[in-house]
Amino acid sequence: MIAKRDRMRKVGRRLVIFLGLIFLIVGYVMAYQIGLPLLEQARASTSWPVTTGEVLESKVKSHRSSNSSSSTYAAHVVYRYQIEGKNYESQTVWFGSDVSTSDRSLAQNTVKKYPVRQSVNVYYDPRHPEAAVLEPGVFKTTWFYYLFGWVFLGVGILMAGIPLFSSFFRLFMKSGPIETANFAE
Repeated sequence: MIAKRDRMRKVGRRLVIFLGLIFLIVGYVMAYQIGLPLLEQARASTSWPVTTGEVLESKVKSHRSSNSSSSTYAAHVVYRYQIEGKNYESQTVWFGSDVSTSDRSLAQNTVKKYPVRQSVNVYYDPRHPEAAVLEPGVFKTTWFYYLFGWVFLGVGILMAGIPLFSSFFRLFMKSGPIETANFAE
């Protein structure tokens, strides 16, 4: 009975460590592969050149997950602009505007601000003109992926770190304490 319980503890510990590593990977990708570049691009957009564009589509999109009775909303704004004779289309109102929220009014206000056929100022990256935004700078929603990634990283550190640390601690205690020199003599 004791051997079975010890085996179950080992399996449970390995499962927690494995899930912790998954959280670490997801957190890293969200924070450092998606969130941080988004923040850097948002900061850089304040110094991008401006051209004129036109809104092609503007509507509120709702998303409902299959296991939930609530919906989330996002503004879907598509605009066209031209750089050096070449046409481009973009959907980025501000960096982080693609985050859906349960607050429908945020999406509705964005759609009202950018009606179809309206002329708009488009800020574009001079090195990559396909990257453009209507509202440059960093907004609250720009931080979403970075901060959410750090939540995953924190959970992953706890899930993987605590069992690993306790295993190392137990291993250290079995081998005995480290002898220290007595400098008082």
